[in-house]
Amino acid sequence: MRHLGTVVGLGLAVLSLLFLTCWPVSNARALSDAEGWNGPGWYITGSAPPRSQSAAAPNYILFEGPYILPGDCIRTYDKLYSPIGVCRYLSAKPG
Repeated sequence: MRHLGTVVGLGLAVLSLLFLTCWPVSNARALSDAEGWNGPGWYITGSAPPRSQSAAAPNYILFEGPYILPGDCIRTYDKLYSPIGVCRYLSAKPG
């Protein structure tokens, strides 16, 4: 019976070590910049075009992202941000 406790304890220690080793990879948002940019994907954005630019060339403001699937972006947008933005796929950081 004592041997079983040692095996379980060792297994928990190994699982804990694996979890802590993989934590920075799973928490990629920690590497985002001030605008939330963290590479290409679906982002919830708003637009605030300056008066000198047309509405066809807006400056994007990033609220949340990236998401792999557009449905994930839309779900978060509907829950948290409606109606201040939209989901857009961005492959380059907005200017």
